[in-house]
Amino acid sequence: MPKQNRFFSFFAIIGTLFATWLWANNEVLQNYNLQLCLIIFVIFFFAKTFFPKKEPTNFLPEILAFTIILLLLLSSTGELQSPLFFLSYFLIFAAAFLLDAYLTLALSAGLFLFFFRFFDSPRNIIQIFSLVLTTPIALYFGKLYLEQLESQEKIKILKKQSKHLIAKNEQLSENLANEETNTLLWLSLNFKNSLLKILHLTADLLTDLSHLTPTQKERLQSIHETAKEILKSGEKLKEKIDKETD
Repeated sequence: MPKQNRFFSFFAIIGTLFATWLWANNEVLQNYNLQLCLIIFVIFFFAKTFFPKKEPTNFLPEILAFTIILLLLLSSTGELQSPLFFLSYFLIFAAAFLLDAYLTLALSAGLFLFFFRFFDSPRNIIQIFSLVLTTPIALYFGKLYLEQLESQEKIKILKKQSKHLIAKNEQLSENLANEETNTLLWLSLNFKNSLLKILHLTADLLTDLSHLTPTQKERLQSIHETAKEILKSGEKLKEKIDKETD
């Protein structure tokens, strides 16, 4: 996250908690806690529906909206003794999973200050500190979750590379099969037919030796024998290719 966005996110959390604290401690405004919760929910719902955010990885607005609604509900239902107080732990865990660690710490510190005025009994103190001590646990599990996501992403990359290698191997096998077919066709048709033609021509010439000199006869006989040897070696090569590629 860019440095400018980090400062903005940090002050957004602190400002939200401070504004909520001012509202909840105002004797007049606290009577409208539920109405404000409803307004925030409606605004948030319409914003999500008609103005989808450009950065799907930025969950700060969701955390801020949930924080305001939760704190207002707690203020209206008994603060630390509220049956909804357990949602504060879910808020910390949600922040640890969705926000950077320093923002989660800022939220935890802000909640500590928000409830600091209730430091008047051992029970309240334990409850507030339990909320604060939840933060490192939430951060730890959030880190594990991110590592798991990274591992899954690496697995996806490896699977993709494996598929690519398999496809490449299949392509190479297909190319090799085509080369084998072309080689066998050449050995069976062009090479063999050409040598047979040479053998037939030299055989015809060797049947009529009257017009040839002894040197020409010897060379013609050598050509004939060489063609035979090449034909035999071609047949052996063809058999070898068949055996190795079966």
